[in-house]
Amino acid sequence: MNIDIMDLQDCVKIDKRSVIKCAKTVLNVMGEKRAELSLLFVNDSYIKRLNWQYRRLRSKTDVLAFSMRSEKALGDVSKNILGDVVVSTETAKKEAKKRNIPIQREMNLYLIHGILHLLGYDDKKALDTKKMKAKEKEILRIVGES
Repeated sequence: MNIDIMDLQDCVKIDKRSVIKCAKTVLNVMGEKRAELSLLFVNDSYIKRLNWQYRRLRSKTDVLAFSMRSEKALGDVSKNILGDVVVSTETAKKEAKKRNIPIQREMNLYLIHGILHLLGYDDKKALDTKKMKAKEKEILRIVGES
């Protein structure tokens, strides 16, 4: 298992140990023990630019996921490479404060959500959203216990 972290923001101090623990837990639970994953932490303006560039949406978002296993991935990449998850720490900070929870818990939720997207989970239809939310809740509980 290989997890790369890049921090391009100054809104939140990233606890790399907690981030790696969360990501590894998700990957283990999902049977992806050999997976390679890249995590990028950015501010709202950065993620808004990415959202426009790749999704043509002129809004910020909490998390983006770019899969390397999809049909759109270029070339014959290693089956172990999952892709990239981009997290807006600025949004996480605001949401954590609004929900009165620790910021790391909010960021863990974004990480779990992003990794599930890389593994094929979707949240565009109600039934798919329900399945994804249930899996997020299950993994968030495990992350909190480990």
